[in-house]
Amino acid sequence: MTVTSGDGDNREIPFSVTVTRPDGAEVVIAVAGEIDLTTSEDLKETFEAALEPAPGRLVVDLEGVDFCDSTGLAALVRINDRCGTQGVDLSFLPSPTIRRLASKTGLSTLLPLAGS
Repeated sequence: MTVTSGDGDNREIPFSVTVTRPDGAEVVIAVAGEIDLTTSEDLKETFEAALEPAPGRLVVDLEGVDFCDSTGLAALVRINDRCGTQGVDLSFLPSPTIRRLASKTGLSTLLPLAGS
């Protein structure tokens, strides 16, 4: 993904999202790189698309995430809320970075983190 900064310079932002549907009842979203103000909107759009129609289970693989700011955490909380509303079984596979942030912010008690 190429992002243009305010001064017109292009820089490469390491970020990718892959969506797979191993079967009709499960969706897996694998996220890698940095989740920040620049990339969190793409992530939110991916989450929204994955829930239409609502699967029985959603797995969000964050093991490849090495940076996440508050907008990224907000996107994770939002998908957690949407899954709860729609009755979707949600599980996050956190990277050490995500696990540490969730612990420091208190989100580890809210988000269904695998291995917790």
